[in-house]
Amino acid sequence: MDRKQRVAFLVDHFGNPRHKGVLEGADVQMPGGSPECGGSVVVYLKGDGNGGIKGLAWTGHGDTISMGATSAIVERVRNEDLTLQEVLDLDYERFVDSLGRDVIGSRTRNATLGLSTLKNAVRKYQRDRRAQTEERATA
Repeated sequence: MDRKQRVAFLVDHFGNPRHKGVLEGADVQMPGGSPECGGSVVVYLKGDGNGGIKGLAWTGHGDTISMGATSAIVERVRNEDLTLQEVLDLDYERFVDSLGRDVIGSRTRNATLGLSTLKNAVRKYQRDRRAQTEERATA
């Protein structure tokens, strides 16, 4: 994609966000945001109990980059049916490159807000699952 197409991609995701809304029955509701970028999101994650993702959605408000990039990463995870580990393995630099450094400029934190919040949601889900497993083992 050239610069014009990358800008159009983010604007489209901002104006027509994918998978935006509260996910009822989510195992994790992870807030994220940065006062510096003026954006905030909540990622809703439901795991399948076997390392996969059964449901994923988000809500939030902010600028075109933060909201467009959040929509894009959630769509990618859902469309590619990524596992929890594959989400954790996603590289921030590669993600920013895919959006276009010339488009993002110095607003890398805006661009990675959704991805970082998604990774935090996955980590919380994994911690909670481990804790539940340990509780059952000691009961």
